[in-house]
Amino acid sequence: MLVVVALFVVQVIYASGVIVGKFVLPVVPAPVIVTIRMVIATIAFFLAHRAIKGSVPRTAGDWLRFALMGVLGGAGNQLLVLLGLTRTTAINAAILIPMIPIFTVIFGWAFWRARPSALKWAGVAVAAAGTVYLIGPDRVSLAPEVALGNILVLSGMAFNALAFLLAKDMLQRYAPVTVAFCLTLTGLLGVFPLGIGAAGNVERAALTPGFLLWLGYLVVFPTTVTYFLNLWALRRASPTLVTSFIYLQPLFTTAVAPLVLQGETLTARMAAAGLAIFAGVAVVILAEKRQQSTSTR
Repeated sequence: MLVVVALFVVQVIYASGVIVGKFVLPVVPAPVIVTIRMVIATIAFFLAHRAIKGSVPRTAGDWLRFALMGVLGGAGNQLLVLLGLTRTTAINAAILIPMIPIFTVIFGWAFWRARPSALKWAGVAVAAAGTVYLIGPDRVSLAPEVALGNILVLSGMAFNALAFLLAKDMLQRYAPVTVAFCLTLTGLLGVFPLGIGAAGNVERAALTPGFLLWLGYLVVFPTTVTYFLNLWALRRASPTLVTSFIYLQPLFTTAVAPLVLQGETLTARMAAAGLAIFAGVAVVILAEKRQQSTSTR
């Protein structure tokens, strides 16, 4: 029961982070937010790594792999999502986030030679159709900023999926907290110059005490807190259960965003695209469960 509560809280935090980001990003640029996030997460995971006395990677190959994970799944993923959020709606961003399992299937086949079943390919096709419909090639000339924002968020999901696949091998050799520390450290080194360069664009006059509280929430909760809760849940539940909770995030965002954000409405197009993406992901998860049950017989 505690695992379910933890995973529920994770999705509420992620969903609220998308909404809070719409308030914060006009004042604080995305590279600055990501840099602060990575600094705090690196310190937190370093302390946790020291507490468990985890082993430190000693080979150049492992550090190179961690660097790639940090660029893709740490700084790169967050930066692309926040940059996309400045151009698209919170609802659009939330609808695209469940594409992570779809990209995992595609990249696993392309780079790790994992052969998906026909059912998995069917799920990928349905989700891809929903994504194309949401981004809308026909809308690029009419709303180029929204289309670009959707593509940036989608690219962030692709980065996340690649980092997840890279992390699978490292998690077999290092403790999860150590993996998280190395990932955030290398991600911080990559994004730090961008954060320093964008610091001059912060609207300092808008940094009121109330705003700083929201900024603090956006910096700490969707990264460090959710990382800890996900790691805790992964030690007590299957990856399938953990990833299945991602469905809740779009539901929370679409329910709350229209109430607090001006111009946020759930259109028929968004709903149709979202249903297609959810259906596609559900088919992929079903195919994964069938494959696991077959392999254990």
